[in-house]
Amino acid sequence: MIKHFLIISSIICMSLVLSQERNYPDFEIIVENNPYPEDIIIHTMSGGDHFMAIIDTALSIKWYINSGSRGMGFEVSGDQLTYFHKDLQEWRVLNGFMQETDTLAASDGLSADYHDFRLLSDGSYFILSYDSITVDMSQFVDNGNPQATIRSVPVIEEFNAEHELVMEWNGWDNLNIADYTHLNLTAPEFTWMHVNSIEIDYDNNILISDRRSDDVIKYNRLNGELIWYLGGPLSDFTILNDPFGGFSKQHDARRLDNGNILLFDNGNGHDPPVSRAVEYEINEENHTATMIWEYIHPENYLALAMGSIQRLSNGNTLINWGTIPGEGAVITEVDYEKNIVLEITYPIAYHSYKVRKSNWDFDINLLIGDTNLDNAINILDVIYLVNSILSSYSEPSVFDLYKIDIDKDGSIDVTDIIQLVNIILDP
Repeated sequence: MIKHFLIISSIICMSLVLSQERNYPDFEIIVENNPYPEDIIIHTMSGGDHFMAIIDTALSIKWYINSGSRGMGFEVSGDQLTYFHKDLQEWRVLNGFMQETDTLAASDGLSADYHDFRLLSDGSYFILSYDSITVDMSQFVDNGNPQATIRSVPVIEEFNAEHELVMEWNGWDNLNIADYTHLNLTAPEFTWMHVNSIEIDYDNNILISDRRSDDVIKYNRLNGELIWYLGGPLSDFTILNDPFGGFSKQHDARRLDNGNILLFDNGNGHDPPVSRAVEYEINEENHTATMIWEYIHPENYLALAMGSIQRLSNGNTLINWGTIPGEGAVITEVDYEKNIVLEITYPIAYHSYKVRKSNWDFDINLLIGDTNLDNAINILDVIYLVNSILSSYSEPSVFDLYKIDIDKDGSIDVTDIIQLVNIILDP
């Protein structure tokens, strides 16, 4: 204890302006006209700045951390808060006390991919991974390379709540590579697929979005067999009433309660290129997909990468415009009549992969600096912080990054003690 007070005393005697605070970026509220009343859950990044944040219904920052390699899949899954740890290539589950209660990883030596993940209310979950294989492609195409390397072979694994693998879908085993004639199948190596969303369909089968071939694939959840392709060069559907004839480089394909499919159409291949939200009425018997709704931003944004979409309970649509050249992240909420009811923008060079609205409340107070959770900020919190610094741990937890990383620089060190002392001396 004496050592701790000596440390604290010396810190107080130091200059109290040494902190390296990295605040959450100042986003601008462009429109706020009665949006759907749920919090915004967002991971936004620019260069070395990465933030996981929750923005409340008053459009104020409710909670945020400097997340580093965390956060690409930051959202409420089932009834838990989840995120993807990019360095460790695994998913983490977070409870209301900011405790990481579970780690969800791929099996068989595969590494989980951050593009999508599904955690169900019963504790079961789906994980997306990729494999690379060497194949004699001369079996499939003329002039095929006998030692071709095929990258990005998708593997989707289903686990039960006990982390037991119950089903594995491998693209190589269930799709015919020879059908993909729009790819250069004679190359010595090539990238096959780019899956960026997983959806459990109304009939319990699985929908996946493959950005590389501009299609949504449905496969049988029980035996893995292909059911159909929607969109792209292999489409089993006739797309009707769509001025672009279909979607291009899409993200976030979701089946709505009304049976329609909603997705974020990046639109890289459109003429002219433009991004949009688009909804199709699907007739699986007649194999038609009729566009019944689309939204193109008045600024004609083109999201070259990333992007997400969410149909809210009141019929509004939340659109995250991904990576827009020359712009920062833009999040727009529109009603079904295409009126903008909410829009926020971030500084140039910021972008976000996925944005969701949801209700999420932590079960502890959100006082930054209340390290010992006694609902007050005082010398006892400094002692707790000193103990944390003197303790050896591999990396800060989400709790640590919110409660103990006072200066929000993504690390826990003496500058956090200085900042906490500043708060105590000048609340």
